[in-house]
Amino acid sequence: MKQSTKIQRQRPASPLPTKPGAAHQRLNVFIGRWDMEGEQLKGFVGPAAKITAAQTYEWVAGGFFMVQRFDALVGGSEAACIEIVGYDARSRTYPVQTYYNNGSTKKWQMTERDGIWTLTGSSKMGGKSMKVRCTTVFTDANKTMTGKWEQSRDDSSWQTFWNFQARKSNARSGKSACPSS
Repeated sequence: MKQSTKIQRQRPASPLPTKPGAAHQRLNVFIGRWDMEGEQLKGFVGPAAKITAAQTYEWVAGGFFMVQRFDALVGGSEAACIEIVGYDARSRTYPVQTYYNNGSTKKWQMTERDGIWTLTGSSKMGGKSMKVRCTTVFTDANKTMTGKWEQSRDDSSWQTFWNFQARKSNARSGKSACPSS
């Protein structure tokens, strides 16, 4: 006797949106090329050093994901990464996946509240696990981005290890705006 097997497709918990929404459009503040300068503070990430970088943010076709490219010199050392940023309606956060030039990867969560963007995650630095966050604010009609990277071992006391400021460049990069919903 031959048994019949019926395969059912699972439906997503909620239907996928057909167009990017307002949460995606909030990411438009990042879109473009940014020329960054900053400083690495002496500590667990290394010696005090000047940071110069070029950052570009652009939309992937469709407007659901943003890609960031970061190319920097920290002191005399190269630092680079590519990030893919999306939006998760369930958690109301922006999941971020980062791929670094040293072969490592990290998952982060980003939120926006009252114009303050905060990227959070965990990392191993100096052989120790710790919480890491980057706080970014836009000023000057969104032509200046200022921020800092911090670490904490106890989630209450935070130490800054990078300070930065970036100016939006006139150079064009990628798609300039997320499609409207």
